[in-house]
Amino acid sequence: MRLKFLIPFLLFYSVTFCQEIGNVKVGTHFVKLLKIDNLFSLVYSDVKSVTATQEKSFNFPNKETIYSILINGFNRNKGHQIIVQTNKDTIVKFNFKKLNGEYMLYVYQNNLNSNTFGRSAFFTKNQIIQLFGG
Repeated sequence: MRLKFLIPFLLFYSVTFCQEIGNVKVGTHFVKLLKIDNLFSLVYSDVKSVTATQEKSFNFPNKETIYSILINGFNRNKGHQIIVQTNKDTIVKFNFKKLNGEYMLYVYQNNLNSNTFGRSAFFTKNQIIQLFGG
């Protein structure tokens, strides 16, 4: 019951008290980079959801570290995934695949506490650079 009240409050809090650093839209899906106090949050629309408006997010303390992980991931020659544990209950997989001759990234997230999963749309290297304000 607490969770039902906490989620809308957190969404309201993030909209009201956060700074948007960047956003990218691909069709009906999006990804946003937000800064809340000293924490960064990557918010994306879940492609596995029935509605395109369902959002998933994960937090991390250092923007430059995540940015370098993502950009370096595009520079490898083969499809691969990089697994990062962002906190004690969230595992994020950055999946890089070559589609139509270009490497693309999608994010797959697993929240261990709530046993929920989320997956973003595919994004290009240039879109990730734009997202992080580059």
